[in-house]
Amino acid sequence: MWNSSVHVCKYKGKVCKLSNEEVTLSSENRRCLGLVEMVDEFSKQLHRSDKFDENFLVEEMRVLKEANGIQLPNFLPHYVFLYLLQRRVGSVSDMPINFVNKVWGYLEGICVKVLIEHCGNHRQLLSSMRKAAQSVMSKMKDKFLKRASEMIEMEKITYYTCDLNFVVSWNQLKTSHYDWLLQAITNRTQVVNMKDYGYVKVSHLFSVPADVSDQAFDLKMRMAAYWKIVLKRMVDWMALQLRSMIQKAVNKEMEKAIVTEVMVHGGGIEKMLEEPPSVAKNRERLQKSIALLQESKETMELAMDDIRITAAE
Repeated sequence: MWNSSVHVCKYKGKVCKLSNEEVTLSSENRRCLGLVEMVDEFSKQLHRSDKFDENFLVEEMRVLKEANGIQLPNFLPHYVFLYLLQRRVGSVSDMPINFVNKVWGYLEGICVKVLIEHCGNHRQLLSSMRKAAQSVMSKMKDKFLKRASEMIEMEKITYYTCDLNFVVSWNQLKTSHYDWLLQAITNRTQVVNMKDYGYVKVSHLFSVPADVSDQAFDLKMRMAAYWKIVLKRMVDWMALQLRSMIQKAVNKEMEKAIVTEVMVHGGGIEKMLEEPPSVAKNRERLQKSIALLQESKETMELAMDDIRITAAE
């Protein structure tokens, strides 16, 4: 039991250390980044998706038209913004799931590497420890995936933020982009470069009443400001959950699972008392060497007796 506990303690410390570093696992994974870099890449991937639709304001005008058909004029119902938000969240819903799968594959590789390293003197325990570690990692991955899915659904339920910069950002976006849009419509410019959001087509807005396009534009900028908060919240949430999952797996679940598998289900004491193949091979080689030395000793003694007899004659 003591030897098993020592291996578990070393294993825990090693995994905690390696989880914050870049580790080369195989030729296939040599470009695998450390966890911090993975989170950064996840953030960049999310923000790369933050672009305006090519046909600017078309979706907003459509949703507003449908809403105004059954609501009071100039009144923005709750479900209009929520509908657009749900579509935006749905467009990136696969990214958190892919991130979990990617980062957990990286962590599973670390676990196998550390197990092999620390079972060097007790190879007979490797199978049981590997099984326990894989079971824990699989269970924690399922939990992480479930929580990531719940986080995505949570963002779809309603919109909320306590960030006081939301209104400031909303007004800044309207101010910085409205003049460009108005100038493009006035000059009949078909394509406009919206700073930080790419090129959009505006030719379809030439014949749209100003009050309609203005209301759609206001809704677009409100969503753009809120979407920045959503993306930041997603990245922060995933990073915190990842850290929490690693700590729980290593400090709580892993030790319990390994001890149970090795000592209870895996016949740990018996396996630890078994002679490893390498030791058995060395012992057999040593026994042969001892036998050969004994035989050489006897041969030398006979030869010395013959020499003494010859000298006496």
